[in-house]
Amino acid sequence: MTLTWNEFLYGAKEIPFWAVSLRTVILYSFLIFATRFMRQRQIAILAGHNYLVAAGIASLAAVRMVNPETSLVAGIVVIILYAAANVFISYIDVKIPRKVDRRAIILVENGKLIKENMKDARITIDNLLGQLRIKNIFSLSDVFLAVVEPTGKINVVKKQSTLPVTRKQMKFPIKNVSVSTILIYDGKVQEDNLRSLGYDMKWLDNKIKEKGFLQVKDIFLAMLEGDGTLHVSA
Repeated sequence: MTLTWNEFLYGAKEIPFWAVSLRTVILYSFLIFATRFMRQRQIAILAGHNYLVAAGIASLAAVRMVNPETSLVAGIVVIILYAAANVFISYIDVKIPRKVDRRAIILVENGKLIKENMKDARITIDNLLGQLRIKNIFSLSDVFLAVVEPTGKINVVKKQSTLPVTRKQMKFPIKNVSVSTILIYDGKVQEDNLRSLGYDMKWLDNKIKEKGFLQVKDIFLAMLEGDGTLHVSA
């Protein structure tokens, strides 16, 4: 089957499989370009218009990937225009945030619902209680502050009286908590990570022997957790 350049760009009732594949790769490449152009804000979907852009671009591109009669050129133009419009609106949102996106709204304060704010955020009591249960909060009286963010996520601050006792309050020594660090991966010591923590091979050998391992090559993953314990997996 012969395919003209015009049919490849603007679509046809039937096009070869290789042409469909190439059109898909081109559209996907433009999606990647658009995502990089819109930067981290779009990936995180921090505002309503960011969500609309993500959903719109993906759906429009998908249609053109599977339907040979659709125009490849039109798909590329739509992706570029969507990305440009999103960047422009995001710029306005940074300069004049209240004109584009919603503000954070307080739903519960000191255990009491704020009825007007619930209506303004279009959130029902069942929605709110469900979100609280996800956070292991089963009573409104335990909530000091509940805020719905512009993203729709509900953040909660519990009352101090309901929080567990901390090591500081019990006057226990404070443990140093940091990011977990890989020390051994696939039988190889990550020497840079080991040195950055101030340890040497002798310390690591002693630690893995305590875990019942004699050789580094027998270990698939050894990771120093944030609380100072060594996790080892063969």
